[in-house]
Parts: sequence; C-alpha cells; structure tokens
Amino acid sequence: MIDSIDTNAAAPAGDADFSSAAPLEAESSADSISATPTSSGLLGEDGSFVPEWYSRFEELKGTEKSLAKFKTPEALARSYTELERLRRYPGVDNEEQMARFRQMAGLPDSEEDYRLERPETMPEEEWNPELAERMARAAYRYGVPPEAMNALQDTMAQAYQEAREKVQEQQMEQETQAEQSLQNEWGGSYERNMGRATAALQRLASETGVDADALLDNPALGSNPDVIRLLYQVSRLLDEAPLHQEGAAAPSPAEEAMRMESDPSHPLYEAYMSVNHPNHKYANELYDRLTSR
Repeated sequence: MIDSIDTNAAAPAGDADFSSAAPLEAESSADSISATPTSSGLLGEDGSFVPEWYSRFEELKGTEKSLAKFKTPEALARSYTELERLRRYPGVDNEEQMARFRQMAGLPDSEEDYRLERPETMPEEEWNPELAERMARAAYRYGVPPEAMNALQDTMAQAYQEAREKVQEQQMEQETQAEQSLQNEWGGSYERNMGRATAALQRLASETGVDADALLDNPALGSNPDVIRLLYQVSRLLDEAPLHQEGAAAPSPAEEAMRMESDPSHPLYEAYMSVNHPNHKYANELYDRLTSR
C-alpha cells in the first residue's frame, strides 16, 4: 500500500522552492551562538574579559575602578560569592573574616590609621583625645567605618549640648522661683537679707578654706530658698559672735570693724569698700553696728 502512494500528490501546489529554508535545529543553534558573551565581545578567545568590558554597560558607570580588578568571569563570581558570605556580620571572634569585612567596609589598613575627629558642636576644651583613641580602637575592632563613628560622635555631642542647655534652663527656673519665693516673704528687705546670707556664706567659707563662689554656683545651695533662709539666720548669729581663727581670742566689735576696712582677706572687705558691690549695703550696716557698740 505504501509503495502505491503518489508522491507528486503529496507535494504542495505550485512551484514553491524550499531549498533555501534552514532546518529548525540550525536556526536554534544560530540564535544560541549569537547570544553568547563571546560573540557580544565581552570575552576574548582565552575566556578572559576583554579590556574595559564593563564600559559597555550604562548601569556600571562609577564602578570602573572596582570592576577593572576582575580579569575573568570566575574571579567575578568568586568575589560575588564572598560578598554574599559577608552579608552577615562575622563577629570579632573570627579575625580572618573580620579582616575581610573591614576591607569591604572601607576601614583603614590598621587600627593606628583609624582616627576620630572632634565634632564641630563640641567645644575644644571638652574634647578628650585619650577617650577618642580608645573609641577608635574599639570601632576598628568591630568594623565600624570612620564616617559612621564620626556621625555617631556628632550625634552624641549634640545630645550632650541639648542636655546641658536643658539643665541651664532648669537652673534658671529654680533661681527665678527661689527669688520670687523670698521676695514674697521678705518684701522690701529682700536685697538686704540676701546680702546678709551671701556674706555669711563667704565668712564661713573663708574660715574653712572652701570656695564660696563654687558654693553659690551650686544650684543645691545658691538656688535653694531653704538654704538661703538658713544662711540669713546664720548671719544674724555671726553679727553677735564674729568668726575667729581656732585658738585665737574673739575680736572685739571695733577690731572686727577695723578688719573690714583694712584687711583685704576679710570676707566683707570688698563689699564694704566698693559701693557697687551687691553686698555693700549689708557690709556698711554691719560696720555701723560694730562701731556703735
């Protein structure tokens, strides 16, 4: 039956010529070859990248210096594999991986080259070079880039400055509240009583070698109305019994008054001698009381 088939009847009508048509397998093979990197000009005959192969890709601009190091696709693949491995922080216990991590993060070659800069918001007198060096060593060990560490330092300096300003505002508020409280209590005698309290503190400090100005600047003392009231009461007692050095006889009122006007070491000498001194009124009144006895 097969032998009886007319082959002419199975042919397409007309005189179409299919001699130029390529087989389907050949077409697929040709397409495959045209898509290979070699035909696109990325690889040379030895399988290595051609010079500046990366310049053919618009999206790779800016990375030329890094990509120029890779001469073969294998080298590029190994680098990518290593990068994937380093996506997770290796930890300081694995020094070999940490060394590669530091290199990938752009850290200096050694911890001696790692430097931290003083933040612009930090006053020079508050900058601690020794502490900065210790922080730099720790940052290098844990793989923190200098840019990140300097940014962290700047953030901390700003936070410290904000906290300091807040403390100063609170101190001013305390001083205002204390002043208002004592003004309401003492009325027209406020200035006089404040002078007596300050003078009492200065006299006590001179006898004990304590810095009176430091005590006055301490918010727990200088801005505390209860402490100021206490010092005022002390001043009244001191008027009756002037201070004297241990082992020495108590000076008479006249002697105390003479010391006020002649002895620069006397706590009230400056206040008595200077009419512009805030405690001048009190010192003058005390001098008058001492000389009238």
